[in-house]
Amino acid sequence: MPLSNSAKLVYQHLINAVIPSKKVITYGEVSAATGVPLGPAGGAVREALYEIFYKCESRLLPPLSAVVVQDNTQHDGHRHGMTGSGYLVAEAESSNLAGRRRDSGWERWGNKHKPAETETWAMKDMIAAHQDMVWDYPHAWPEEL
Repeated sequence: MPLSNSAKLVYQHLINAVIPSKKVITYGEVSAATGVPLGPAGGAVREALYEIFYKCESRLLPPLSAVVVQDNTQHDGHRHGMTGSGYLVAEAESSNLAGRRRDSGWERWGNKHKPAETETWAMKDMIAAHQDMVWDYPHAWPEEL
Protein backbone atom coordinates (compact mmCIF):
# COMPACT_ATOMS: atom_id res chain seq x y z
CA MET A 1 0.00 0.00 0.00
CA PRO A 2 1.48 3.40 -0.94
CA LEU A 3 2.05 6.17 1.57
CA SER A 4 -0.69 8.74 2.10
CA ASN A 5 -0.09 12.22 0.68
CA SER A 6 0.75 13.51 4.17
CA ALA A 7 3.28 10.73 4.75
CA LYS A 8 4.86 11.41 1.34
CA LEU A 9 5.29 15.09 2.21
CA VAL A 10 6.82 14.27 5.60
CA TYR A 11 9.09 11.58 4.15
CA GLN A 12 10.40 13.91 1.43
CA HIS A 13 11.13 16.61 4.00
CA LEU A 14 12.94 14.17 6.26
CA ILE A 15 15.20 12.74 3.56
CA ASN A 16 15.85 16.04 1.76
CA ALA A 17 16.24 18.49 4.67
CA VAL A 18 16.60 16.64 7.97
CA ILE A 19 18.90 13.75 7.03
CA PRO A 20 21.57 16.05 5.52
CA SER A 21 21.50 18.23 8.66
CA LYS A 22 21.91 15.25 11.01
CA LYS A 23 19.76 17.12 13.51
CA VAL A 24 16.45 16.01 14.98
CA ILE A 25 13.33 17.99 14.16
CA THR A 26 10.22 18.62 16.24
CA TYR A 27 6.68 17.64 15.32
CA GLY A 28 5.85 21.35 15.05
CA GLU A 29 8.75 21.99 12.70
CA VAL A 30 7.65 19.08 10.51
CA SER A 31 4.15 20.50 10.39
CA ALA A 32 5.38 24.01 9.54
CA ALA A 33 7.70 22.74 6.79
CA THR A 34 5.22 20.37 5.16
CA GLY A 35 1.79 21.83 5.86
CA VAL A 36 0.75 18.52 7.43
CA PRO A 37 -1.38 19.54 10.42
CA LEU A 38 -0.69 18.94 14.06
CA GLY A 39 -3.61 18.27 16.29
CA PRO A 40 -4.39 16.47 19.50
CA ALA A 41 -1.74 13.80 20.12
CA GLY A 42 0.24 14.86 17.04
CA GLY A 43 -2.59 14.70 14.52
CA ALA A 44 -1.76 14.00 10.88
CA VAL A 45 1.99 14.36 11.52
CA ARG A 46 1.83 11.46 13.99
CA GLU A 47 -0.16 9.34 11.54
CA ALA A 48 2.32 10.09 8.75
CA LEU A 49 5.24 9.09 10.98
CA TYR A 50 3.51 5.85 11.87
CA GLU A 51 3.17 5.03 8.15
CA ILE A 52 6.83 5.91 7.55
CA PHE A 53 7.93 3.75 10.49
CA TYR A 54 6.23 0.68 9.03
CA LYS A 55 7.37 1.33 5.46
CA CYS A 56 10.96 1.66 6.69
CA GLU A 57 10.48 -1.56 8.68
CA SER A 58 9.20 -3.46 5.64
CA ARG A 59 12.16 -2.27 3.54
CA LEU A 60 14.72 -3.04 6.29
CA LEU A 61 15.62 0.64 6.58
CA PRO A 62 16.53 2.48 9.79
CA PRO A 63 13.53 3.95 11.64
CA LEU A 64 13.42 7.38 10.00
CA SER A 65 10.52 8.52 12.16
CA ALA A 66 12.85 8.36 15.21
CA VAL A 67 14.36 11.71 14.25
CA VAL A 68 11.09 13.56 14.85
CA VAL A 69 11.03 14.55 18.49
CA GLN A 70 9.07 16.50 21.06
CA ASP A 71 11.86 18.95 21.87
CA ASN A 72 15.16 19.26 19.99
CA THR A 73 17.05 21.15 22.68
CA GLN A 74 17.65 18.31 25.11
CA HIS A 75 20.62 16.45 23.68
CA ASP A 76 24.11 16.71 22.17
CA GLY A 77 24.04 19.22 19.35
CA HIS A 78 20.53 18.26 18.31
CA ARG A 79 21.62 14.79 17.11
CA HIS A 80 19.28 13.13 19.62
CA GLY A 81 15.98 14.00 21.24
CA MET A 82 12.95 12.34 22.78
CA THR A 83 10.32 10.91 20.48
CA GLY A 84 6.67 10.86 21.40
CA SER A 85 5.30 7.78 23.08
CA GLY A 86 3.64 6.71 19.83
CA TYR A 87 7.09 5.87 18.48
CA LEU A 88 7.58 3.32 21.24
CA VAL A 89 4.13 1.86 20.70
CA ALA A 90 5.01 1.37 17.01
CA GLU A 91 8.32 -0.20 18.04
CA ALA A 92 6.59 -2.63 20.39
CA GLU A 93 4.05 -3.58 17.71
CA SER A 94 6.71 -4.15 15.04
CA SER A 95 8.57 -7.33 14.15
CA ASN A 96 11.90 -5.46 14.23
CA LEU A 97 12.89 -6.80 10.83
CA ALA A 98 15.71 -4.23 10.56
CA GLY A 99 17.31 -5.38 13.83
CA ARG A 100 16.96 -2.20 15.87
CA ARG A 101 18.34 -2.17 19.39
CA ARG A 102 15.75 -3.11 21.98
CA ASP A 103 16.51 -2.43 25.63
CA SER A 104 14.87 -4.33 28.44
CA GLY A 105 11.29 -3.18 28.98
CA TRP A 106 10.34 -2.25 25.41
CA GLU A 107 7.74 -5.03 25.39
CA ARG A 108 5.44 -3.18 27.78
CA TRP A 109 4.72 -0.55 25.16
CA GLY A 110 2.71 -3.05 23.14
CA ASN A 111 0.18 -3.23 25.97
CA LYS A 112 -0.56 0.49 26.05
CA HIS A 113 -2.31 2.60 23.46
CA LYS A 114 -0.50 5.80 24.39
CA PRO A 115 1.55 5.84 27.58
CA ALA A 116 2.41 9.05 29.37
CA GLU A 117 5.11 11.01 27.54
CA THR A 118 7.24 11.00 30.69
CA GLU A 119 7.52 7.20 30.45
CA THR A 120 9.44 7.47 27.18
CA TRP A 121 12.51 8.60 29.10
CA ALA A 122 13.02 5.02 30.31
CA MET A 123 13.94 4.16 26.71
CA LYS A 124 16.15 7.22 26.10
CA ASP A 125 19.30 5.24 25.22
CA MET A 126 17.41 2.88 22.91
CA ILE A 127 15.84 5.83 21.08
CA ALA A 128 19.27 7.47 20.70
CA ALA A 129 20.57 4.22 19.18
CA HIS A 130 17.66 4.25 16.70
CA GLN A 131 18.46 7.86 15.80
CA ASP A 132 22.11 6.91 15.30
CA MET A 133 20.99 4.17 12.89
CA VAL A 134 19.33 6.87 10.81
CA TRP A 135 22.29 9.28 10.92
CA ASP A 136 24.80 6.51 10.19
CA TYR A 137 22.85 4.86 7.34
CA PRO A 138 25.50 4.46 4.63
CA HIS A 139 23.19 4.35 1.59
CA ALA A 140 21.00 6.84 -0.23
CA TRP A 141 17.44 6.88 1.05
CA PRO A 142 14.89 5.77 -1.55
CA GLU A 143 13.09 8.62 -3.26
CA GLU A 144 9.80 6.93 -2.33
CA LEU A 145 8.83 4.33 0.22
